[in-house]
Amino acid sequence: MNEEETDPAENSPGLEEDHVVDFDFDDGWLPLTLHEGTRAEARRVASGLVEQFNPLQLGVSRSALREELEQLALDAFESGPVLTTVAYTEGGILLAELSVFVHGEDDVRRPSPQEYLPHLVKWSYAEVKGEAQVFDVELPLGPAIRIQAVLAEKRRFGWGKKLSEVLRYAVWPAGQEEIFVVEARWLNFERTDELTDLVDRLMPTMRLLAVPAEPATDTAIESSTES
Repeated sequence: MNEEETDPAENSPGLEEDHVVDFDFDDGWLPLTLHEGTRAEARRVASGLVEQFNPLQLGVSRSALREELEQLALDAFESGPVLTTVAYTEGGILLAELSVFVHGEDDVRRPSPQEYLPHLVKWSYAEVKGEAQVFDVELPLGPAIRIQAVLAEKRRFGWGKKLSEVLRYAVWPAGQEEIFVVEARWLNFERTDELTDLVDRLMPTMRLLAVPAEPATDTAIESSTES
């Protein structure tokens, strides 16, 4: 996903440093979150993931898979997610991409789900084909809006339109000031039911984990003692 593919996440300040987003991922999901966004980091992450595939089951070359994962990681990083993961088959075929975005502003009231809904049913890079399905849901983390839609994206140089399906959850965690937008997208419509179920089962496991405080360094301890 690139930056223009995530309207609700634009200008996101990012998740506060004392928490990270996590899910109960199974073996089908591969973590692609980059921290530096360099090609070297993306290549290192991609190479490690390729090692998890059984070469006897792969239907693509290891080098092609590594290059695809590397580019997916770089493209995702451009849109500023706090978490990126992808689902693959055992044969090395991409099923879906999923990213989490956090947005909100300090000292600005967080809009309610009803107030924010108009922003959630729009995509700057594509138009909704037909009508989006919108549902209010309650997750363990807090109230959420679930949106599923088919998108028609213009191809480069005007060669028709590319269709994809997207499942977007916007979550209002209790006790937080930010809105969390989880977006999964895929191209294989024949597997829509399977992928929709995969994401729907993942969402109730969404949680915020506190980042442990870094232990005091020896220098800090010595300075405290001297004072």
